Amino acid sequence: MITIWSDIHCPWAYVAILRLHRMRDHLGADQLIFDLRSYPRELANGEATNAETAKREVVALAQLEPTAFSALHSETWPTTNLPAFEAQKWGFSQGQEIGESFDLALRRAVFLHGHNLGVRSELLAVAETEGLEADQLGAAIDDGRFRKAVMTDLEDALGQGVVGSPQVILHDGTAHHNPGITYRLERGIPIIVSDHPSVYEELIQVGSVEE
Repeated sequence: MITIWSDIHCPWAYVAILRLHRMRDHLGADQLIFDLRSYPRELANGEATNAETAKREVVALAQLEPTAFSALHSETWPTTNLPAFEAQKWGFSQGQEIGESFDLALRRAVFLHGHNLGVRSELLAVAETEGLEADQLGAAIDDGRFRKAVMTDLEDALGQGVVGSPQVILHDGTAHHNPGITYRLERGIPIIVSDHPSVYEELIQVGSVEE
């Protein structure tokens, strides 16, 4: 198992999770599961990432994964990410495979298709696209049954010293923040310094070893 702490609206996490899926498929490590845990930056950092910051990050990362992104627009950037985390938890309540697939679909909905996942109808549209029961998701969002699970994840992350999104933790406790990518900020603009996607092969191989 590989544990991944992330914000659904974090483009760095989106790239990391895309690459983990891709490498797991490449290596045929079908038995390896991804334990996707909530790290809502708007609560951990005291404020949500704004649209302008997200746009700059997307421009930088689209150079590494050009088919994964479309241009972000301020009007579709949510004021809160918390409904998306509740939807993610609901997805995993349907089973591990569905949960992993729905999680990736939510991230693609944001960064590739421009959905505003702060809006209930947009979350339901993603569920429908994935062939899931949108009315069941709607009921779960309305009654808040997964809200506590999201908050528990955040408490666990802070207690375990998670430093940000994404952070990948292997079964031996080894932690990797933003694996494979380093960058620097120049006047608020992220400049990619290095990109080593091959690190994901090691993560999958080590993560596949039984404890």
